[in-house]
Amino acid sequence: MTKETQTNPEESQLLEQEPTLEVQTEGANEVEENVSTNATDLVNDGPLVEDSGNVGDDSFDSAKEETDYEDDYYAVKAQDHQRIESLIEQAENELADLKLRKSIMEADFSGLLAHYRQLILTDQDISVIAKKTLLEYYAYEFLKPLKTIHLTATDNYDTWKTKHFNVRFRLTETKELEFSFKLNPVNSTYQSNYLTLLTINSNSQSVVVNDEQILHLISQWHAENIFSVNQLSLFNYDVNLVLAHLKELGFTVSPSLIDNTQTLAVDMETDFAVAAEVLDQIFIITMENQQYDFITENKGEILVLLDKNQRLTIHLYTESTLLTIDSDQWKRSLLDFFTSYPFLVPLVVEGEE
Repeated sequence: MTKETQTNPEESQLLEQEPTLEVQTEGANEVEENVSTNATDLVNDGPLVEDSGNVGDDSFDSAKEETDYEDDYYAVKAQDHQRIESLIEQAENELADLKLRKSIMEADFSGLLAHYRQLILTDQDISVIAKKTLLEYYAYEFLKPLKTIHLTATDNYDTWKTKHFNVRFRLTETKELEFSFKLNPVNSTYQSNYLTLLTINSNSQSVVVNDEQILHLISQWHAENIFSVNQLSLFNYDVNLVLAHLKELGFTVSPSLIDNTQTLAVDMETDFAVAAEVLDQIFIITMENQQYDFITENKGEILVLLDKNQRLTIHLYTESTLLTIDSDQWKRSLLDFFTSYPFLVPLVVEGEE
């Protein structure tokens, strides 16, 4: 064996391994090509960041829809809650009103007076029904004596009727109660009106009688023949029952032409001068009746003597007249006095003879 052809065993081993290395290199190239191809495919399919972004927007929109739904739900819930509170308040107000009306219905006069002062005089905000109930029950307490002449309610809460007349009340702007009376005319062709006679002040517990209305009644009886003497006598008696009852309730009643509980010793002044014809007629009547007398003592002063030691002094002035009435021990009202002596009525009713 020559030197050239002799081969080193290590070199032979290396030569045998080289084809294997080449195959491995080719495989590596294929892997690289596959990786490159896959990367290209990914790029063509779209950016990965954009896909992540779409998923986030969908999630946000869904959360927003849920929030909006919850907001609407709570808004409706709040409205329902407010409505329930309103219903509760309304029910509580209605319950308080019912309790107030129950208290008014159960109250005696002292209780009604206390309610009137607390609610009416201070203008408290109460229901219309409660206010009407209080006024009706309170007013009725003043008229209770009229039950003897069949005091009866009408369709109007503020009006009652009796056998002799109708009566109604009104609350004034100053929180006083006014009572008006209407007598039935003896002649159906006439129409009578309500006359405001009594004004009751519940704060001072005082009563004022409107004497002008008494003179109006006298005029309607004497001049117009709308009422009879018997009607006025009964009316005088019935109203005095009410006045006496008011005093028993603790009210102060002012002196009036209709009060028949006192003897008459009063001065009454008119705003007109007495006509000569009136004096002549009085003179004639007194001369015809033995129980009467007509005396002229001083200039401008005439004394008229009546039965039962009663007397009337007429003081004559240019534009007015002063009447001094003395009933001695006879207790009577001026209404009763003038209806008993109709020939003296022209002294207090102008234009009548």
